[in-house]
Amino acid sequence: MNGFLSEIGEQPTALRATCDALPAQMGGVRDLSDQLRSGPIRRVILSGMGASFFATHPAQQMLIRFGVVAHCVEASDLLYYQHGLFDARTLLVLVSQSGRSVEIVKLLEMVAKRVPVLGISNSDDSPLAQRSTVHVRIHAGAEATVSSKTYTCTLAALHAVTRVLGGGTPDIAALTGAADTIEANLPAWNTAVGAVVEQMHDAQSILVLGRGASLASALTGALIVKESAKFPAEGMNAAQVRHGPIEMVDGRIGAVLFAGSDPQRALTLALARDLHGYGARVALVDHAPAPNGIVGIPLPAGLDPFVQPIAEIVPMQVFGALLAAKRGYTPGAFRYSNKVTTAE
Repeated sequence: MNGFLSEIGEQPTALRATCDALPAQMGGVRDLSDQLRSGPIRRVILSGMGASFFATHPAQQMLIRFGVVAHCVEASDLLYYQHGLFDARTLLVLVSQSGRSVEIVKLLEMVAKRVPVLGISNSDDSPLAQRSTVHVRIHAGAEATVSSKTYTCTLAALHAVTRVLGGGTPDIAALTGAADTIEANLPAWNTAVGAVVEQMHDAQSILVLGRGASLASALTGALIVKESAKFPAEGMNAAQVRHGPIEMVDGRIGAVLFAGSDPQRALTLALARDLHGYGARVALVDHAPAPNGIVGIPLPAGLDPFVQPIAEIVPMQVFGALLAAKRGYTPGAFRYSNKVTTAE
């Protein structure tokens, strides 16, 4: 089996290993949570690059629900344009699967212990692990291709960290439930996604759309299609489509939509129907059967809205792998970049 597909299949094991290790790592996170509640820390900035940054969107939404002032800012923007946003009263949450991405290393040098840093990575010996005030290690194992298990394990770690920062406890049962969901549904996803590949492989470009916590899935899903299949794809908030992008839709456009959770789900379903009506080739990731003419990718009902991104991204990973093979590329293989980005 191809390396990327193998790593996709390893995610349930990686998620369980990560979940097993999370509770013992929450002590330092609780200390930071105490500072959030007592006043020394007033805000949280979540940052990273690529899929690591996209993974922070559900965490930001959770923190805001807990009453915490939280912002998502790309590490490159923090480094050069928005470093005035943080000071000693800011908790900087830095996410990097390798812990060695160039912008993350430079940010660590910039803050130099002046700002509390909570780091999340897949390494114990990286600059991020060594220089963070508190470091949370994911246990995704070795990963050689486009991010799959490091991404879902990062989502799990962020979910646990966010609940603790908000004054709660990690919901390990929900997170391991996501691992079970992936394991149980991967065969069905392989079949369903194969139909989407046949539908979209000769499209001009693909839109990948989601709202709320599923925005992370939309942005990361498009990135996977670009990285793995070398295919033009744009991830965006589904709410943005009617504000201009819908004008480019015709029979040459593919669109994959993450239905997400209520109440926004109804809006996403209406958009899916409209895109199909305008001629687009539409696929829908949802727990209910897809409307007529739209290819459905099944997702179990009842998932926590902030855990759902862990499961729903997996069909897009499979799509990126199968589309790459259909187009004659080795799924998940890099041509110009590397697993760790060391050049800005």
